[in-house]
Amino acid sequence: MATLPFHSPFSTVEDYIILNSDKTFEFNFNNIDKPFILCLTPEKKFLDHRSFLLFECFTDKYYQGYCKNFHTMPMTTYLIEPGSETIVELTKTSRYGETKIKFLNDNAYNSKYYQTTFDLDQRFDEAVTLAKTTEEAIKNIKQKLTEKLTDLEKEKSFISPFLYKYTNAEIKFGAKKEFLRYLMLDHKEETEKLFKNEIPTQIKEVIAFDSKDIDYATLIGQEFNEFIELYLNFRNSELKNELTIFKTFDKEKFDFVLKELPQPSKYYYLVNNLLYTDCNEETEELFTRLIKEYPDGELNDKLTEKYKKTVANK
Repeated sequence: MATLPFHSPFSTVEDYIILNSDKTFEFNFNNIDKPFILCLTPEKKFLDHRSFLLFECFTDKYYQGYCKNFHTMPMTTYLIEPGSETIVELTKTSRYGETKIKFLNDNAYNSKYYQTTFDLDQRFDEAVTLAKTTEEAIKNIKQKLTEKLTDLEKEKSFISPFLYKYTNAEIKFGAKKEFLRYLMLDHKEETEKLFKNEIPTQIKEVIAFDSKDIDYATLIGQEFNEFIELYLNFRNSELKNELTIFKTFDKEKFDFVLKELPQPSKYYYLVNNLLYTDCNEETEELFTRLIKEYPDGELNDKLTEKYKKTVANK
């Protein structure tokens, strides 16, 4: 079992448990005061797929795939909330195929509803794919955004307050992410020309967001974290007047993140990238800077352990 590499205090934490003779197990999460996303998988090797979700999905190794497949094949994913119990019966017929989930806990509807959030980006992807122009893509994405938010309001009284906030953020940033993907990855030639001039207001409005609205429920969501990868590339392209699809994590990007990302996300973005990036002279310098910038950071111990080992092995 493991948490996902999103920019939160629970990023990339792993543990395991041995099944009982009847193929059951029970695990208690102690001292947990915030909800988090958990994935289960029968084989540790499948956890390697997590790196694709954020750190390679929008790089030069980019591939297009829907998150529903990631969250259900070959693992299962859950929203764990403090004070709650999740009881599931899992059925798997093939190693890589989808796992069938039957929820047996109280308020199973809440657990089931979380599973529906996995295909949000596919809905927005379909909306922009049908567009023949950027103007039409904007129109389609706005219509789909309104539709999904309206659907969510109908579910508000049946799901937990946290899941409502989480899904609300996933919908809003899922729309922004898919529009940027459409713009920067699917229509590179047309978008290259955009950055030679002033970016149209209607495009800026689609991707704009209020930093004050970035709360914990937003921070642990997949769509927000994928969005900011593309958002940083968009802002960098805008400033340099040329399309930048991928920017390697280095000193320049470190400084750019501190300047561009909303305050709640800066630390988690930087520390998770340093945890994932191979150690070298430049990243060691950035590690030192980050610790000084955020001396009380929640993942500092984990990061320090990584870089102490690197220094010791030199």
